[in-house]
Amino acid sequence: MTDTILEFLRKQPDKQYGLREIIRSLRLERAEAKESLDRLVAEGKLVETRRHTYMLPGAGSEIRKPVGGRPGRGFVAKLQVHPLGFGFAVPEEPGREDLYVPKGSLAGAWHGDRVVVVPQPPGRDRKPWGVVAEVLERARDRMTGRLDFKRGFAWLISDDPKLPRMIKLMPLGLGELEAGARIAVKINYPDRPGHEPYGEFLEYLGQADDPQSETEAVVVKHNLLKEFSPDALAEAERIPFEIPPSELERRTDFRGLNVFTIDGADAKDFDDAIHVERLPKGIFRVGVHVADVSHYVKEHSALDKDAYARATSVYLPGRVLPMLPERLSNGVCSLVPHEDRLVLSVLIDIDKDGQIRDYEFKEGVIRSVARLTYNQVQDYAEGKPLPEEYGFLAADLTLLLALTKALKEDRLQRGALDFRFSEVKVDIGDDGTPHLIPIREPDARSLIEELMLLANRTVARHLSERGIPALFRVHEDPSEKAYAELVQNLARLGYTLPHGEPSPKALQQILYKAEGQPEEKVVSSLLLRSLRLARYAAENLGHFGLAAEHYLHFTSPIRRYPDLVVHRVLRAVLKRRATEKKREEWAARFPGMAEHTSERERAAEEAERDLTKFYQCLWAQEQVGRTFKGIVSGVTDFGVFVALDNGVEGMIRLENLRDDYYHYTPDLLALVGQRSKRRIRIGDELEVSIMAANPAARQIDMEPAPAEGEPRAARSRRPAKRPEGAGRPPKPGKAAEAGPAQGPGKGKGARGGGKKAARSAVGPPAKRERPDRGTRVTVSKIYFGEWSGGTEGEPSPPQPPRSPDRPSQNRRRKRRRL
Repeated sequence: MTDTILEFLRKQPDKQYGLREIIRSLRLERAEAKESLDRLVAEGKLVETRRHTYMLPGAGSEIRKPVGGRPGRGFVAKLQVHPLGFGFAVPEEPGREDLYVPKGSLAGAWHGDRVVVVPQPPGRDRKPWGVVAEVLERARDRMTGRLDFKRGFAWLISDDPKLPRMIKLMPLGLGELEAGARIAVKINYPDRPGHEPYGEFLEYLGQADDPQSETEAVVVKHNLLKEFSPDALAEAERIPFEIPPSELERRTDFRGLNVFTIDGADAKDFDDAIHVERLPKGIFRVGVHVADVSHYVKEHSALDKDAYARATSVYLPGRVLPMLPERLSNGVCSLVPHEDRLVLSVLIDIDKDGQIRDYEFKEGVIRSVARLTYNQVQDYAEGKPLPEEYGFLAADLTLLLALTKALKEDRLQRGALDFRFSEVKVDIGDDGTPHLIPIREPDARSLIEELMLLANRTVARHLSERGIPALFRVHEDPSEKAYAELVQNLARLGYTLPHGEPSPKALQQILYKAEGQPEEKVVSSLLLRSLRLARYAAENLGHFGLAAEHYLHFTSPIRRYPDLVVHRVLRAVLKRRATEKKREEWAARFPGMAEHTSERERAAEEAERDLTKFYQCLWAQEQVGRTFKGIVSGVTDFGVFVALDNGVEGMIRLENLRDDYYHYTPDLLALVGQRSKRRIRIGDELEVSIMAANPAARQIDMEPAPAEGEPRAARSRRPAKRPEGAGRPPKPGKAAEAGPAQGPGKGKGARGGGKKAARSAVGPPAKRERPDRGTRVTVSKIYFGEWSGGTEGEPSPPQPPRSPDRPSQNRRRKRRRL
């Protein structure tokens, strides 16, 4: 039916069709037609407009003239807006490159909106650009910000710099609030062109920029859900803790084995447990037992609908937003010690080299004998004894550490990428004080990680080889453009990658060659940035980063909805209920599920990074003036990013590199000093001082620490002589739209900077004297640093000559004002 609908729409590709017209033209049943259309929309093959009509992607743009552009065939894209106002259209169509959209061509679209963009002929700079022709889908219906009252209206000052700065508010609900209050509002978008969106008050978040109000703002900003529906909570309360005897009898009993969990010290939802057995002929059976959430959360139930809407648990600093109500996530489903729990188990037989000999799946019941933490296992791996009450697990842990080491070596041998970046956790104390704790459990986390990867690969292989639809975790190859740039950038560092198709094995060899070298962090960062983001998909596309042909998520159904879906599929297969009709139903529903769960996963990650950065800024506020050792984590044309050992990342702006004038050299991936030729690259060690921190803007400013014995005041002077080639700041509309400007002036043009900005750019001038009669120097050359006078043996920077028969500049200004 989907092919029939597509063929019908392609006959007139520029036309939009309503549901009734499609049903009448093709003589279809309404329910089946609607289901097929929804499937095509989820797969990106059709677009549903706000008027609930359907069209091919980009259709109709020939008859729509976009505002500020020429008519033409458009394409569907997601809009990413820069804080300076311009944007980029990221196409949904594979293979098409991002398109630049100027500030005045957004047509009312906001950051994250799904839009139709019409490409335009290149301008004077010969670069492609586009115009938004229509907004198909809004990315948000809620915003957070500060309340303000101006010109007789209430306004929301947005927290997000990528969104419009001010939104007019309806007065209802604002009577008790004062200016500066932190609030959340609902956004209403007008149907008629020319009308501005407006907001309706939803929730008061707090008066000050305290952590509690900031957390609430982050929850609203990223569309996270805080409360469960009454029906879901009531359904959870009806689930008993006791397991019926009939259910215990039909399941495989693992309660006689040493099954135990390993998690973080503050974890409360334990969704996986492990055990190991020694079999004859040098074979070992590893059991991965995963909480059987699908037994309790039935498809299409109230609990299932709430879980799908969230799609993932969100772990914010100091707060958790679980996917399932606490009664399930921390109680009925959690594999707590010394309690009977239902599980779906993967039993895998492997040899000492980590090769899989056999596997099977079981619906089981376990009783965990111990709850170990990562720190305890790491201490044991480093030679310290286990706590006395867990001493009986020492032999099992020794065996598991050896087996998982072999599994990891086998995985790396296949070409899996192994990035070694340090992680830092933000822990909030009882008094609200943030503590930045580096994570140090390489062996303990590797043990659990390898066993979970083994179980995930095994389930994915089992379903894929039998043609069973599922939600796969896919990581596609780098794009052709990204790989070409990677090859070019690595060649500048002396590393050679083969041209053509990228392979994880080749990238892994590059990581090995760079290990221990000064440029190791540069190479790792370049490789990481060239990769695509992993996502969920309804088809098995493989996992590039893991060098795995089959991969999905199976081991965390308490906190990830795709894992719950895979459990339901596997249970149906084990019970021989995966009929042809059921498979067709899965194939129709899973593409939409994959897109939704991927989007919710990205929102959760962005929210966690957002709030973590806020707490890092709070920490940095208390450290202003202190000196730390850091590593350069990024280099741009407007400054240097520096990461400290505790995970805090700040920026040294170009104007704060005062020992020289630096410019960005793409060929070297570095900032290069024009006089000293000093290079600053990713991975370089720098000693920095924290200058300032702005939690609201998530911004930490740093500066190079003074050399030993150097007074701090001496560092505030710029070089006396500006090197050749260091010209004036860029004009508005040029570098200003590419990001923060280099050097002084911060993007202002030659006229907009003014004398004050110009003098700070040149540095404190020497005593000014009237120039010799033969010296001709224009005012602009003085103000914008193009005049190289003032050094020893030369006249100081001159003042513009005053003619005796003309009034001074100040007097002329006064006359103009009068």
